[in-house]
Amino acid sequence: MSKVKGLENYKKYWEEQASFMDQGPWNLRKILKITFSNDFATNIKEFKFSNHSISKDDGPLTLRLKVPYNYFDLDEFELKAIELLGIDKNWVINMSLENSKCTNSLKK
Repeated sequence: MSKVKGLENYKKYWEEQASFMDQGPWNLRKILKITFSNDFATNIKEFKFSNHSISKDDGPLTLRLKVPYNYFDLDEFELKAIELLGIDKNWVINMSLENSKCTNSLKK
């Protein structure tokens, strides 16, 4: 039986890791940005990421993901992320942690 992959697996894994904490699992100020080679666009589309998460702005596909609150403490966080998603690292052109531009978390 193959391991479960995809966005739901990614979210579930990090939520379970933080389940004992008194805070949410997500860092609201950072995102993981993964850029894919257009050669693998068909493979990436099979994952059915939401239009909010993935975009193609006159170039390669770019996936933006929430990161766990303690991403900076984790060894090789980026590699763990693509493993949980089930993405082959050969599809990836670049991965970077960036500031989130989402203002949704600022509302209280």
